[in-house]
Amino acid sequence: MTDEHKPRDLNSEVEPQPEKPSEPGREPAGESRPVPAEVLDAEFVDPADAPSDVPAEAEAEPETDTTAEMPEEVEQPTESEEPAAEAAAPVAKPARLRWDLLFLLLLTCVSLLRLGYLYIVPLDLGPDESYYWDWSRRLDLGYYSKPPLIAWVNALSTKLLGISPEAVRIPAVIFGALGLLGMYLCGRRMFSAEVGFWGVAAWLATPGTAALGLIMATDVLLVSCWCLALYTLWRAIEGQRSTGFWAFLTMLLIGAGALSKQMMLVFPLLMFLYLIFSKEDRGQLKQRWPWLMTLGSLLFLLPPLYWNFKNDWITFKHTAHHVEIVGTSWQDHLKTFGEFVGGQLGLLTPLTWLLLVLLILALLGKMLRWSRQTRYLFIFGGLGLLGFAGFSVKQSINPNWPATFYPAGLLLLAAWGRGQVNAGLIDKLRRLFIPGLKLGVLLTLLAYLLPFLLQLSVLPLGKKDPTSRIKGWSELGQQVGTTLQEQPRPEQTFVLSPLRKYPAEVAFYAPGNPVTYKWPGDPPQISSQYELWPGPIDKLGWDAVIIHNADSPLPPDLIAAFENVVDLGEQSIPIGAAGARKYHLWRGENLLSWPEWN
Repeated sequence: MTDEHKPRDLNSEVEPQPEKPSEPGREPAGESRPVPAEVLDAEFVDPADAPSDVPAEAEAEPETDTTAEMPEEVEQPTESEEPAAEAAAPVAKPARLRWDLLFLLLLTCVSLLRLGYLYIVPLDLGPDESYYWDWSRRLDLGYYSKPPLIAWVNALSTKLLGISPEAVRIPAVIFGALGLLGMYLCGRRMFSAEVGFWGVAAWLATPGTAALGLIMATDVLLVSCWCLALYTLWRAIEGQRSTGFWAFLTMLLIGAGALSKQMMLVFPLLMFLYLIFSKEDRGQLKQRWPWLMTLGSLLFLLPPLYWNFKNDWITFKHTAHHVEIVGTSWQDHLKTFGEFVGGQLGLLTPLTWLLLVLLILALLGKMLRWSRQTRYLFIFGGLGLLGFAGFSVKQSINPNWPATFYPAGLLLLAAWGRGQVNAGLIDKLRRLFIPGLKLGVLLTLLAYLLPFLLQLSVLPLGKKDPTSRIKGWSELGQQVGTTLQEQPRPEQTFVLSPLRKYPAEVAFYAPGNPVTYKWPGDPPQISSQYELWPGPIDKLGWDAVIIHNADSPLPPDLIAAFENVVDLGEQSIPIGAAGARKYHLWRGENLLSWPEWN
């Protein structure tokens, strides 16, 4: 294989040697033809970056030397390459357009599939989704465990579309599509449209992403802002005339992400880490935009900070529990690490995740030869994943926590898989990239079909059915609503539970969406947003329908709060292969007191 037919190594800093012009129209089989630097420059020129005082005719053939603004990864053409550049120019834009159209087709099909799925598949809102929706009925500047954006989005969507499971989840489809767009544009700008497409395809071909595009959780908003910010920050770092514009957009995205979930605060830290260790871009630390952008994004935190100030910094106290060390023996550490690995293998699919891990480890050995693109994506992807892997040795990691680091990681994997990044010994495994995607597509399709397969008893998962958590809640809400109307004083009866999940689900699914309450204990302890809201202190003398797990007795202090408690019996709702959702009802008569905060 001649030199001109080898895939370009964007990871190498070796100066390119002059080569003979390639024969027109000839390309090596199975490899993408390298695109000369001036073609990429023309391809990626933003109208906002072009000087306004330069005529259009002059822009086509600039007289000044633009090689200083070229990305390091793209080999600068020698004089002998100029004829090849002229021959390749007519081909580059049609090739890019083809990948753009493929991406738009993929994005449209996936978004329509998800929208249709919401209406076709009868899966109820999970306890967290109903809980966040209940927040939207009492809009505030902050909440117990999360910043307020998810409540604001829920309030807007249900205001426009009515209160329904589809109205709550449609924003997940919209924000999921925006995240995919940001990821594609980032890969397209840094490498090529082909890399952007395959990076998005690798992200979509995961069961975790399938759930992320359908379930309305804080991670949906966070990942969307993170993916878009990856693109806008790179545009700002490129240092063209519109740096201020892209830095401003990045500031807005970091701020919105910080209002979604605290993890977004890691983004500006990683930006400074990249600038510090990037010899090409380190000088930008002397400019104003990185500092102003970071300061501006932090201003978005003023509302939740003020709310926390008024509520004894409860969000910080809750978040501190996530970093508590679990166990002390090596068996405990091995267990938490194994749980982390198992969770990631399941969410990302085995082959793709293993290839990504090998790539990250291989690139560590080539650290001093990283290109700008490799360094950027590694810091925003691989570094975070390595960090979580290290944390998992000491503490339990929820499978969704590393989600923000996978878009950059998979873009890097796609660039490697398509021959635009070299990683040494593991390069011979590139051929497994596409099979890994095919396996991911198969597993993701199975995830989408899982509710139907379980209904047909094709997969006898039993109690291991992962969809069991979002089944049976609508029936439970209807049953509790009916029981509420059957009480002696229905107009003076409210719903109460010692657990968070029941007030949230009953509030959403019971007729009329009643205001529900959670028992805080006596003395009271804050374990959810319900304890921060006023209790039924205006309902002394009222009755309550009390709901609890079927196998759990009522707390004695809850019983003591009523004059009398009447057993209303156990209820059961079939939820398929997982069995039944069982719960117990009582009627608390004549509320005597409600625990007061000191």
